[in-house]
Amino acid sequence: MSQNSFYTIGTIKLGYGDFVLPPIMIGTLFYQGQTLVDRKNPTIFDREKAKKRIDTQISLSKQYKLPHMIEISANEPDSMPEYLKFYLDNYEPPFVLGGTFEARMEGLRYLNDHGVDPNEFIYNAISNLKNPKEIDTIKKFKIQNAVVLILGSNNMTSTQRFAYLTEKNQPNGDSIIKGLKKLGVKKILIDGGVIDLESVAHILETQKIISESLRLPVGTAPSLFLFKFSSPRLNTKYHTRYRRASIMTIASLFSNFIFYGAIEDAKECFASVYQTRAFKNTLQDLKIKLFQTL
Repeated sequence: MSQNSFYTIGTIKLGYGDFVLPPIMIGTLFYQGQTLVDRKNPTIFDREKAKKRIDTQISLSKQYKLPHMIEISANEPDSMPEYLKFYLDNYEPPFVLGGTFEARMEGLRYLNDHGVDPNEFIYNAISNLKNPKEIDTIKKFKIQNAVVLILGSNNMTSTQRFAYLTEKNQPNGDSIIKGLKKLGVKKILIDGGVIDLESVAHILETQKIISESLRLPVGTAPSLFLFKFSSPRLNTKYHTRYRRASIMTIASLFSNFIFYGAIEDAKECFASVYQTRAFKNTLQDLKIKLFQTL
């Protein structure tokens, strides 16, 4: 592997330009509706349950030899400092800063006030450079690592998704990638923006193209298609669990990172990606060119 085929974020290696390194598995904590968060006052949450779920992800990461991060999410700004304080009091960076725009802004202020280096977290996410408040915030807090989320329809083709990133459709005649680099963002991650199963197909094709031509880290949240495909006539828990595991298998073949979703879903997601990589390595060892014919 080339020495230039990965970024370092904290202690994590994030591959780009190929899919040799295992994808970073990212589980989301404190998302809207999570049962460990008090519904009336989301600044209150069950710390023991939160620690147990993070510790489970850490254990699975070691067991399956897959790198991992936690995405700290929040639906409203007052909660974000509480969540970040809890995480940083108990665990080390790197992590992903997610949630609503207002919550992320409050999170950035908290991290800056407490001396957390911008190199130690990933900002998730930005879709365009047309919000002056967000642009000023990126510059003010010197964001170094950011996810670009491609927003589009389910049938937006790979060519259209590529153009979303490379056309000069942002202020000052820049593309979003060039514009972010001008703002000082050093490491840009591309998230295709899953809507349904059709969009997953276009996104994975896009990821292959971006990886080869732009040499940027690519990934997505493949299980978001479950919101459309789950059926009330079936056992929702197991129906979606198996669908989630299967889509992780497919996405992991062409992803440098995976937002696998709620941290409670870690077990099936880590196991699925591990098995996929083991099978892929077996094909390579046996010199069977199966995937080239897909």
